[in-house]
This record gives sequence, structure tokens and C-alpha cells, in this order.
Amino acid sequence: MFEDIRALKPLRPAVEALHQKQDWTPLYDLDRLAANEVPVAAAVYYDDMFVDAGLSLDTLSRIGSSQGWVTNEFEHDGIASGRTFTHLREMVADRGGELR
Repeated sequence: MFEDIRALKPLRPAVEALHQKQDWTPLYDLDRLAANEVPVAAAVYYDDMFVDAGLSLDTLSRIGSSQGWVTNEFEHDGIASGRTFTHLREMVADRGGELR
């Protein structure tokens, strides 16, 4: 993509540098995420063209008190719909989370 898409071409050197970096520290504390008690809801688009639904669901399975809403309704673009956040907030509220 960084060779073919004109808007991304200027970013290629940065992407290459990140790719070459070998000494990354862990980004997440997996034990802490598993112990999470705060209700979490996430939209998972089943046929998402950019994000593998299986990986999303696997990630959710590792986060305590998380729940996924698997849908094909928006095909990766649900953030633009007010219905998406409404549905996710309702999912959180149903599990005891506060709506703010």
C-alpha cells in the first residue's frame, strides 16, 4: 500500500523504520487486561475488509468483562452511524456500566 497509494507513499520510510525495529517492549499487560472488570463493548464487523473478525473476537476473549457486537451492517464504517454508539452503550449499560 505504501508503494501504490499516492497519499501513503510519503509515509513509506517511517513504516519501513518501524518494521525494522526489533526491541519493542510489550504494549499491553495481558494479565491486567484479562482481569478487567469494567464493562467493555466493541463492534466487530464480520466481513470487515481491513480487520479480521476472528482476530477481533480473539482479542475480546482476552479482555475481562468485554463483549462484542458482531454485525455486517456497516462493513467497517459504523462509526459514522449514531446507531453504532447507541447500541454499544446499551450493551455496556445492560452489564452494569454507566452511561455518560
